[in-house]
Amino acid sequence: MIKDLTGMKFGKLTAIKYFKTGNSLKWICKCDCGNEIICYGYDLQRGRTVSCGCHKKKHAGRYTRLYSIWQSMKKRCLNPNHRFYKYYGGKGIGICDEWVNDFSAFREWALSNGYSDTLTIDRIDSSKGYFPENCQWITVSENTRKADKERWEKKS
Repeated sequence: MIKDLTGMKFGKLTAIKYFKTGNSLKWICKCDCGNEIICYGYDLQRGRTVSCGCHKKKHAGRYTRLYSIWQSMKKRCLNPNHRFYKYYGGKGIGICDEWVNDFSAFREWALSNGYSDTLTIDRIDSSKGYFPENCQWITVSENTRKADKERWEKKS
């Protein structure tokens, strides 16, 4: 028996009409923003689909790896309760004004300076902070080699 979802609200979506495709039941839904999408009824009922995607666009990259990198950078430098603060903010490593409160500025710099999901942010001069002229994108293994080299030089 088909559960009629017509007219029901699921997040920003209102179920309009269902249709069958093979063994599956799909729904045409209208989003509060005006777009229509097609999705599975079980995704609606379980809360997996709650908008046409406009919700994610509104948050301008909040659910991306790059956003997590930006947030982690800020926590290391600005939050005294962060476990790595003593190595960053505690040693005077800061973040340029352009990036500290503006993810879109950081994202714009990252995308125009070689960012990819396989790279990590690196401070060219590790005694200085996060700002465009002192940052680059390198692989995790390059970053590890660089850190090992810096530790070795400090011991010598």
